[in-house]
Amino acid sequence: MINPVSKNYIYSYTNTDYNKKPQQQSKANKVFDLNNLPSYKYQISFGKNKEEEIKKYLKRRKKRLTAQNISYKDINQYDINKLEGIQKGIYVFDGLSMEQIKYLALHSTEFVLQRGCHNMCAHCYANAMPPSHQKASDKINKIDFEDFEKLYCGFKELNKRLGFNIFKSSKNEYNTLFHDADSSMIFLRDNNGKTYDYLTLAKMINEITQKSVLFDTAGWNTKDKKTQERMEELVQKAISSNDYDFVEFNLSANPFQSLNNRALQHLKSGNYEKYEKFRDLYTTRMAKVLFTLTPLIEKEKLNIISRTLPNETKDAKGYREDDLLELYNEIFTKLRKLYKQDYETGIRKVIKNEEQIQKNLDYLNKKTEDVATNMGINGRLKNLVTDKKIQAYKKTQARTYKDPQKAAKTFYEGIIDINGKLYITNWYENYLTDIQLNYKNKDKKTAEISPALNKQIVTTDMIKD
Repeated sequence: MINPVSKNYIYSYTNTDYNKKPQQQSKANKVFDLNNLPSYKYQISFGKNKEEEIKKYLKRRKKRLTAQNISYKDINQYDINKLEGIQKGIYVFDGLSMEQIKYLALHSTEFVLQRGCHNMCAHCYANAMPPSHQKASDKINKIDFEDFEKLYCGFKELNKRLGFNIFKSSKNEYNTLFHDADSSMIFLRDNNGKTYDYLTLAKMINEITQKSVLFDTAGWNTKDKKTQERMEELVQKAISSNDYDFVEFNLSANPFQSLNNRALQHLKSGNYEKYEKFRDLYTTRMAKVLFTLTPLIEKEKLNIISRTLPNETKDAKGYREDDLLELYNEIFTKLRKLYKQDYETGIRKVIKNEEQIQKNLDYLNKKTEDVATNMGINGRLKNLVTDKKIQAYKKTQARTYKDPQKAAKTFYEGIIDINGKLYITNWYENYLTDIQLNYKNKDKKTAEISPALNKQIVTTDMIKD
């Protein structure tokens, strides 16, 4: 692991006598007591014997806080400016104040590792484009593992110095490792060629944030041998250990995926032969994807994301609620055949007994009952929905501010891009902030963050309490 902490930073404390009991200290000294975190007066830093100094520091402070009935349940209880300096020497925070670090931690929902997705779903709120469109000579589409490791090590060290988790009071209940990428395609390699899979990377994020991590996929090309093998290994790893129970697996199975979308466009133009071709490609792929993910059902860790347009939407054949049920029937019919084939041929890769076939299908059918029809009509979906009534209704749901000052105070979710820049979002509108982690690739460009990136920037002055 990279050591994210500078070795040359000087250790300094005040002259407070830590051996005295709280009631024995003068009022003047008590104000400057570094063991009482809310009363930090000077900057904190650790030098040559950093590990030992931190242990002693935390031990003294724990004793002091216990005596004063102080709890660290919520970082917002305290004046973050009094913590200024405790981040010094941690590489990834170079140039950032504690106020900026706090804001980043409290807003971080997406720790982006990769940009771009091959599924090209029409309803994608991030308007994802293929990875090749996200990369150029001056533009990156994937984070360096070393930058991700610095982020992990940096927050791990900061949490240790603070004595509490800086992410704890965030309103966000989960994290992701993506914004406009499919989880099935995400992995990293370090400079030595070692590969880190999604679960390993998710565990690193979970360790510093203590929040659930989502694994969202709209499926993958099951003929891609490397990806298929990687996903099979990932599923086995997830079910063979409780170490990854914090990961939630979600499969997006909807009519908007590019293969099915092409099928529906051919249907609209009257080309039934091509409609059947692309429809079969999509439903076969999704049946095979579900077959691969089936072992997750044993631990009840597989969910289905069901999204579509309301039945009353005009001129939207194939994209409505009843159409979605028909699509699921086709997928599950093919999945049943795969289950039977697995059991009857004696391979029994995922089906160990005949009763398991219906049990799995019942589980999946149950997971498809909750269908969301309240999608935002933006990006590619605008071209599919011509119903003015639906468009107008969806537009009223999208709360856009066009005011960075207001967004700074009201947007509580955020995106850390692969170059370390922080964006805040309400999922209808995004703002870039002037907060950026000290990544090696911090000067590299990335694709624009969608949807609706506002040209105004949220500055640190706007985020101050």
